[in-house]
Amino acid sequence: MKVEAVNGLIKILKAEAVTEVCTFPTNVFTNACGEEGVPNFMVRDERYAVAVADGFSRVSNGKRFGVCSVMGGLNPAGTQMAYGALAQAYEDSTPLICLTDGVPADSVGRPMYNIDDAFQSVTKWSGYINAAHRVPEFMRRAFTSLKSGRPGPVLLQLPRGLGEYDTDEFPYSSVKAWKTMADPRDVEVAVRALR
Repeated sequence: MKVEAVNGLIKILKAEAVTEVCTFPTNVFTNACGEEGVPNFMVRDERYAVAVADGFSRVSNGKRFGVCSVMGGLNPAGTQMAYGALAQAYEDSTPLICLTDGVPADSVGRPMYNIDDAFQSVTKWSGYINAAHRVPEFMRRAFTSLKSGRPGPVLLQLPRGLGEYDTDEFPYSSVKAWKTMADPRDVEVAVRALR
């Protein structure tokens, strides 16, 4: 079945049990959320969108992830406004997804502001989806980052007008969470030492 890239991304969010998206203002994801039955909650500004997603992730204790969407693309002001809230989420190890419009592929280099470079220090992972059929791949990467290792926010850019992809040819498969743990023998030695 063929779907628009943005609708495919929202379908994947639904498959990962995302039930709502906090947003400010309108962006490429707003209409797709409505079409796919995922409620959008409009907030006062981009910082609040991230903060609400942050709070949702915290109260669900990492079992579900908060998602927000902010304006990006050629006018990255919305993404810039979200920077402080993403920095706070990163510092507090809160897993959340921040979605933003990406700069269209034929406009890379305009504006000179590079979202990936700017957000490297306040996100666990950042990605730019450059082709519709890569939506499932990038969503797997995003959820792998969210579900494994030290928690933290991820940022994903999706430019407008990427077109459609075939969900049968490029299916999404959910990733399992994995956490590292200490060597059981070392734990046993530590427990004996504490007795």
